[in-house]
Amino acid sequence: MPDMDAVVDVSNVCWATDIEPWATLPQLARLRRLTDAWRGLYGAETRMDLVVDQSLRHKIPAGERHEYDRMCRAGELVQVPYADPVVLSMAGEEGLKVISRDKFIDLRRRYAWIEGAAQRFYDWRGERGRLSFVPSGIVPVSGQVVSRAEEDKELTRDGLRDRKDVLGFAWKCVSRCAVSQLWPDRILLWPAMDRGTGTPLCPDPNCRRPLMKAGARKPSRQIVIARRDDGTELVRFPLEAGACVEIGRGALTHGINLDGLGDQHRAAVAAVSRHHLLLALDDRLVLSARDVGSSHGTELCRWGGQALGPARRLAAGEEVRLNGPDQLVLAKVVVVRTSGRRYSPGVVYPDSGDGGGASTAFADPNQ
Repeated sequence: MPDMDAVVDVSNVCWATDIEPWATLPQLARLRRLTDAWRGLYGAETRMDLVVDQSLRHKIPAGERHEYDRMCRAGELVQVPYADPVVLSMAGEEGLKVISRDKFIDLRRRYAWIEGAAQRFYDWRGERGRLSFVPSGIVPVSGQVVSRAEEDKELTRDGLRDRKDVLGFAWKCVSRCAVSQLWPDRILLWPAMDRGTGTPLCPDPNCRRPLMKAGARKPSRQIVIARRDDGTELVRFPLEAGACVEIGRGALTHGINLDGLGDQHRAAVAAVSRHHLLLALDDRLVLSARDVGSSHGTELCRWGGQALGPARRLAAGEEVRLNGPDQLVLAKVVVVRTSGRRYSPGVVYPDSGDGGGASTAFADPNQ
């Protein structure tokens, strides 16, 4: 039955303790039970591509490793460093069903087709020793939820949990770079990292000098500012509890000057007022916003559960509280929203030339 050809997330299946044999360790035997059950329903010739994380070999019982190696040599198992992107790429390109309990939230941005193809994702149920298959429950989620999942996966996979210690402090650059001129006391951007030494560096790609601590950083939320027309991210920065920041298109002592983010964006943000929006974060991490009398207005879009609702223009001086996925639109050209990320910046830092390379997080403005 070609329309039931499938790709299997092998590690996900082997770790499933509700499939025999009953054990806490992953078992290759569970994969055989699952593939037999699927083909029992849809035909012995049904295609089943088996993709596995290479780390699984070291976690299955020693007695199963010979069979595991045989399957890899025979091409029955596709062993890769990280299975999820391969599973989704194969499913997307060839129209295969996906057998996995993973909701793939951290990959929703990269594989945007997932939420429109929920009927292609299958979970399993064990009933009286037999396996049946049901939809896995893929539903739309907000960009903030995706961002949090992306960050958690990055920190785990890349061994960067020590960034929590770095990001527990505010930092300043004592050189004469653009960042130090803009924020001489404490920079509003996350530091870059020297991956070899763990040293926090100036985020200005033309500087990259080690930073100095500027005191403990209070709890904060990341703010993302992006172009509305093409989604290009202009800047993101942490806003600390008890602090406020103004967004506009002019020299702001404690704010974000959109006119200073590069010539390529200057025309796109020209409708934003010089003093446009004030953001404030209280001690409970509730974010509020107030239009400070802009010429072309600020619109609020509330998150309705699965999508953003219609835009409502704020009155001059009106203050609103923002829930996590809500968005503000400045002069119909710039989007302001919070990120789901807590620690890592989620933007690509250009290579500083020290051989460390760039950060590999996504640079999507919905993060």
